[in-house]
Amino acid sequence: MPLPFLLSRPLESELTFWDHITELRSRLIRIMLGVAVSASVCYGFWERIWAALAYPLTKQHLQVSFIATSPMETFMTSIKMSLISGVIVAFPYVMWHVWRFLAPGLFAKERKVFAIAFSSSIVMFLVGAAFAYFAVLPAGLTFLATYTKGAIAQNWRQGEFVGFMSQFMLAFGIIFELPVAAYVLANLGLITAKGMWGFFRYAIVIIFVVAALLTPGPDPVSQLLMAVPLVVLYAVSIGICKVAEKKQAAEENAEGGELVAR
Repeated sequence: MPLPFLLSRPLESELTFWDHITELRSRLIRIMLGVAVSASVCYGFWERIWAALAYPLTKQHLQVSFIATSPMETFMTSIKMSLISGVIVAFPYVMWHVWRFLAPGLFAKERKVFAIAFSSSIVMFLVGAAFAYFAVLPAGLTFLATYTKGAIAQNWRQGEFVGFMSQFMLAFGIIFELPVAAYVLANLGLITAKGMWGFFRYAIVIIFVVAALLTPGPDPVSQLLMAVPLVVLYAVSIGICKVAEKKQAAEENAEGGELVAR
């Protein structure tokens, strides 16, 4: 939906608490139905989704065999892949309903900030998941598959592999939202570039702890592959805060000039 429409949506009249609850219930039902429909469509392509998930491994011709250790494992894995894919496909639809619920309670300036943030969050989530899929996972899977140099046969459970891949891409999608969060907080005056720079040393420690918690595997390689981009994103967030501060200062000077002219 075009950004001008997001910004020009009129504020609704004052609603009661139960009106908000009813609105929230309606939005949640629509979101769940949207995800259900999306997941149902994805189920029809679950074999292609599986091939796409395995591609970072199979394209390198690594000696890994996938196995199912129970009669229901492949079926349940196909359901899991369909649901995850459905959530990803429906993500813009979900964010649209979140925006429609929150927008009436925001001031005009806040709506502009959050409209940009919601749009950017969709893009950054997809960029993060794509970065994990095309850049990080191939390197991490190569390390894990060749760690024993062929001394131990690599037979990986299909369900665990799908969980590993989806958790990794989800984690990268989330951490790539850091610049978006910094943009919002900087525009609300809750953080500054100077404050983030002063916290940089502590942020590095927190980043490596977060990387250890978010990565599905215990190996240091996957944790490092997540921590390094997160440090870069933190540095980018400092730059975003600096730009937001300059923009706010320019707007305040313009408003001050208008008041003097009057």
